[in-house]
Amino acid sequence: MRILLVNPPFEERYSVGGSRSIRRVLNIISPLGLAYLAAVLEKNKFSVKIIDCTISISYRQLFKSILEENPEVVGITATTSSFESAKFVARHIKEILPGGIIIIGGAHITAMPEATLKTDCFDIGVLGEAEETFLELVRHIEAYRLRRLDTVKGIAFKSGDDIINTGRREFIHDLDRLPLPARHLLPPLKKYHPTPASYKRLPLGVLITSRGCPCQCIFCDRAIFGNITRLRGVDNVLDEVEELIYKYGAREIRFFDDLFTLDIGRTYKICEGLQRRKLHVPWTCLTGANFVTKDLLKTMKSAGCWQVLYGLESADSRMLKSLNKGNTLEQNIRAVRWAQKVGLNVRADFIVGVPGDTLENMERTLKFAINMKLDYAHFNKFVPFPGTAIYKTLINQGYKFDFAKPCSILDHATLMYVSEGVAKIEYMNFLNYAFKKFYLRPHYILNRLISIRTWDEFKGQVNGLLAIMGL
Repeated sequence: MRILLVNPPFEERYSVGGSRSIRRVLNIISPLGLAYLAAVLEKNKFSVKIIDCTISISYRQLFKSILEENPEVVGITATTSSFESAKFVARHIKEILPGGIIIIGGAHITAMPEATLKTDCFDIGVLGEAEETFLELVRHIEAYRLRRLDTVKGIAFKSGDDIINTGRREFIHDLDRLPLPARHLLPPLKKYHPTPASYKRLPLGVLITSRGCPCQCIFCDRAIFGNITRLRGVDNVLDEVEELIYKYGAREIRFFDDLFTLDIGRTYKICEGLQRRKLHVPWTCLTGANFVTKDLLKTMKSAGCWQVLYGLESADSRMLKSLNKGNTLEQNIRAVRWAQKVGLNVRADFIVGVPGDTLENMERTLKFAINMKLDYAHFNKFVPFPGTAIYKTLINQGYKFDFAKPCSILDHATLMYVSEGVAKIEYMNFLNYAFKKFYLRPHYILNRLISIRTWDEFKGQVNGLLAIMGL
C-alpha cells in the first residue's frame, strides 16, 4: 500500500491573517508527528512518503506530487489554525484521486471530530496519538477498505448522516519502543527556519523527550497527549540527539517538551549524558517556572543549554490563579532570576486578553517583562482553541466561535474573543503596542546587537526586528 503523509501549505490568510510581517518570525520546524508516524509505518513494511508544505511548497506543487505518487491513502495533519488549508487540500485530492482514502489527524480532529467530519472532506479521523491507531487502520483498509471501521479503536468516521466515534485508544506508555522519527523522509534541516531569537546556530534539530503534561492550564489543549506524562529513557533521548548531529547535521538542539525539566533527576542525567558522549552543541528547552532549581539550571548551562523558555503568562497573581497555572508570581520571578544568575538567556510567553483580564493587567504584564530584563517576550493574544477547558466554558456561556476565520495567536487583526470591559480596538492596539514597547527600546536593541555571536543569530535578529517594525 502506498501512503502519503501531508503537512498542508502555510497560508497567511489562515495562519496570521492581516499580520503579514509575522511571516518572518513563524516557527517552521520539522513535523515530528508525521515523522514518528512514518517511522512506524516503515518499520511495518508500508511504502510511505512525507510532503511538508510549510517550507514554501505551494498547492500546485503539492497536487503535482500527489498525482505522481498516486497514493492509496493520504494522511493529513491539521491544527485548528491550519484546518482551512487542510480542507482545501482534501477537497482537491478527492477530485484528482477519486479512489484515494483521506485520513485527517492532529489537534483539530481530536478536539472536534463531529464538526470536522461533517465538512465531508475526509473519510476518517484519527483521534489522539496516531502511531498505533494509524497502523491498525491502514492494515484494516488493506483487508476491508472502508467496511467494518467500527472495529478500529481511536477513530471517527461518517456513516450516512451519523458520525461514529470508536473511542480513544490507550496512550503509548513505553515511548522507547517507538522508532526514532523518520527524518530521512523530511526535507533537510537547513530548509526549516525556527523563530528568530530562539537559536544561535542553524540547522536546528528538534526533539521531544516526553509526552503528556500534568498541568491543568485552561487555555492549553491536552487532547492529543493527555495529562499523564510518559518519559523516554535517557539513552533513547541521547541516541536521537546523536543522530540529529551526526546524521542530519544539526548544529543546535531544541528540546520541545511542554515541561523538559518535569523530572529533575532525569534532566540531570540527560545533561550528564550530553557531556559524557561529547555532544557539544548549544541547546534550548521549554519548561515551567515551578519545575526548576538554581542548581539544575547551572548544570544545564554547563551541558550546553543557553536559553530557557518559561510560560509565565501573566504578572497578575489573580490571573495566574484564574488560568490554573499552578505556579505563583513569586515562583516566576525566582525562576527568571535563577536562570539569569547562572548565565542563561530567558524567553517568556505571556497570554493577554483571557476572560477577566483588564487593560491594567495587560499593562502590568508588559511592565513586568521589561523590569525583569527578559531577553525575549511574546505577548500572545487569547484564542479559545477547541479542546481547551476555557473553550468549553465559553461555549457553555453562549459564545460561538468561527474557526473558518484566521485564528492564530499571531494574528492581531482578527480577534476571537475580547474580555469584558475591554474595547476591541484597545485590545488590538495593545497587542501591537506591547511588542513595539518591549523590543524597540534603544538600550534593548543595543544589548541584543552586542550579544550576537553568529551569522545565523544576526539574520534572525534582523528578521525579528523587521517583523516588529511592520506591526
